[in-house]
Amino acid sequence: MSPFADTHVHLLAGLDDGPPTVDVAVAMCRMLVKEGARYATALAHQNPDYPDNIADRLRSSASALVATLADKKIPLSVHPTGEVMLSPNTFDEWKAGKLLSVGDHKQWLLVEMPHGDFVDVLPLLEALKPEGVRLIIAHAERYSELLDDPALTSKWIEAGCLIQVTARALAEPWDPQMEAGLKRWAKGGFIHLFGSDGHGIDRRRPILEAGFRRLTKWIGRSHATQIASVWGSAVLEGKPLTVPHPRPLNRSWFTRLFGN
Repeated sequence: MSPFADTHVHLLAGLDDGPPTVDVAVAMCRMLVKEGARYATALAHQNPDYPDNIADRLRSSASALVATLADKKIPLSVHPTGEVMLSPNTFDEWKAGKLLSVGDHKQWLLVEMPHGDFVDVLPLLEALKPEGVRLIIAHAERYSELLDDPALTSKWIEAGCLIQVTARALAEPWDPQMEAGLKRWAKGGFIHLFGSDGHGIDRRRPILEAGFRRLTKWIGRSHATQIASVWGSAVLEGKPLTVPHPRPLNRSWFTRLFGN
């Protein structure tokens, strides 16, 4: 089986609400290897709650983790990344060099919505286009405005977004509506990446395998492997990536969501 690429896992010790110590971060890396991962983000939040988490701080912490994993012979390739909370200042912060792209390749920004809000990413995508940067929507299943609207999701993908979902949400959806939405996304080709959103070893553990099994059940092993491994490793390593457009909307989806 192809090794997993965890495109959303908090591994930078003491920088946010992820692992408090290097020992916990290393334990998480061991868990990921046991899950079948060989690639992962070394991630921390970049938002107003953590004002010191500028790009250079995340780079330095990730470099230290790389050295530690090499010393302990843990076969996990980790890639420095910021999880950027969208704000009116996101583009200016990018131009100022404060934000860290996925893998520090200046190709993709991993972004999440402001707390309790949902914003249109299309203006930011347009502003970033001359920079050669596109967006990955982190844990996109959280946003019902997106999950329940395949037309909007398709529009964002066609504009240059990748959709990332959380492996645990695939394996254990919070409610039937989420399960239906994720299955619709999976079968329609709306999911491109997945991640554990791991934060520790006692809570929000970095679990991937169960989510992969659910994807495989829905869409087959070949397509599930693209999502869980091929596309994720390409993003983390800065390789070119082109994903297919979602399939045309099925009329029954529209009817169920919006009526006749």
